Amino acid sequence: MHFVLLTLAILICFVIWGFFHSNPRGVPKGKLLALNVAILALATLLGVTAGYFLYQDAAVVKADQRGQALFLAIMAGVGGALIVVAVGGMIRNLLVFPLSRRSLGG
Repeated sequence: MHFVLLTLAILICFVIWGFFHSNPRGVPKGKLLALNVAILALATLLGVTAGYFLYQDAAVVKADQRGQALFLAIMAGVGGALIVVAVGGMIRNLLVFPLSRRSLGG
């Protein structure tokens, strides 16, 4: 169980690092910051909400296995947040700030 949580922590670090290191150049800094904050806020909200509801559901069904319910809720919440950050970064770079809308000066 500790290995899986360590793997999730490493994945979080890599995805967040990649998210910020793939920021498009030549775009307005204010709009980029606002979009980055919105993507990370959405990812956090989704992760916490999904984890909370999954934990509540699993804890009621199997009240004697609350540890397992917590573990699965953490895995699902973090997994969902990672997907939102990755997809949000792709939408940011390909649709909101495509190469055609970036200045060449960088």
